[in-house]
Amino acid sequence: MDMKKFKISKLSLILVLLAFLAAFGAIIYIRSLTPNSQVQISNNFIVQNQTDSTKSGQSSASTKLPATLNLKVPFTPQAPTANWDQLHNEACEEASAIMANAYFSGITSPTLAPADVEKQITNLTNWELQNLGHNLDTTSDQTAKMIESVYGLKTKMINNFTADDLKQQLVAGNVVLISENGQLLGNPNYKQPGPVHHMLVIRGYTPEGFITNDSGTRRGENYFYTFGTLYNAAGDWDPSINAVDLNKKIAIVVSK
Repeated sequence: MDMKKFKISKLSLILVLLAFLAAFGAIIYIRSLTPNSQVQISNNFIVQNQTDSTKSGQSSASTKLPATLNLKVPFTPQAPTANWDQLHNEACEEASAIMANAYFSGITSPTLAPADVEKQITNLTNWELQNLGHNLDTTSDQTAKMIESVYGLKTKMINNFTADDLKQQLVAGNVVLISENGQLLGNPNYKQPGPVHHMLVIRGYTPEGFITNDSGTRRGENYFYTFGTLYNAAGDWDPSINAVDLNKKIAIVVSK
């Protein structure tokens, strides 16, 4: 046998074998990496889907809100016996609290009995005297504390509220109270020019705006305001300036 040819054949065989082993090792190495790569890709896909789903859920929450809603919140004017003295001229916070409590108490009558409202106004103004030192204009925070203390209801504040904020609370079955500069509401039923400080109850909405129980007038049951009107007039009472601060747009959410 030609030894030279034998050596060449043997070398070729070794080279082929080394090439095969190298290829086999590469395949094993790639396979060892592939599952992790697939998991990573899969996880990224799931996370992205979850993010998209969350975004979709947020937008769908808004789109799923009913087009109109009107909670059955009983109504009373703040002067139920038409006695518009100083106390009743400033009793919008108390009247709003009384209406909210009536709703959560399950009262089904659309209007409240004047005699019962008068008793409750007396009770609330006495609480204010004992706990606040006065019983006329109160801030949103003071009104919320009164509602919690006297009626045992829950409250929370929403600063710089949006229309969707109000709608979502109403859909959840909550009632919303908002402090306003009454003179900016443009309600023709007020004794003109309207109250400097006022509070009303938001009970529902339509595509055009919001349905309120406005205790500032005996015609205030289911009274409609656009969101723009409510928001522009919204402001918390500030005793330091003896006026409504229009920079403080606060909604009081009342729940059971």
